[in-house]
Amino acid sequence: MQLLSDTMEQVHTVKQYRAYYKEYKANPSNKAFFEEYKAEITRYEMALAKLKKFYSRLPDFKYILDKLNKLQEKKNTLMQEYSSTKSTMDELYQIRKTLESTWVRR
Repeated sequence: MQLLSDTMEQVHTVKQYRAYYKEYKANPSNKAFFEEYKAEITRYEMALAKLKKFYSRLPDFKYILDKLNKLQEKKNTLMQEYSSTKSTMDELYQIRKTLESTWVRR
C-alpha cells in the first residue's frame, strides 16, 4: 500500500514539473532559468529516478487506482472472513465457559 501511495506522489510530481524540466533540457545553457527553477527540476529528476526503480514506464493514475480497488476488494473479503471467524470463536468461547461452569458444579 505504501508503494502505491509513493508511486502516486511521484507520478504527480513528475507531471507537475515536467514542463520546467523540458524547458531546461531544451536550453541547458540558460543558467538563470535553471537557478530560478532548480528546486522543481531537482524534484522532477528525483521523482523520475524513484519511479524508474519500480516501473519501466511511467504508470498512469488509472493503473494505480485499479490496484487500489483490487486491494480494497481483498481487504473487504478478509474483513468479512475475520468477522465470521470472530463470531464463531466468540460462540465457541461462550460454549466453553458454559461447559466449564457446568462441570465445576458437579
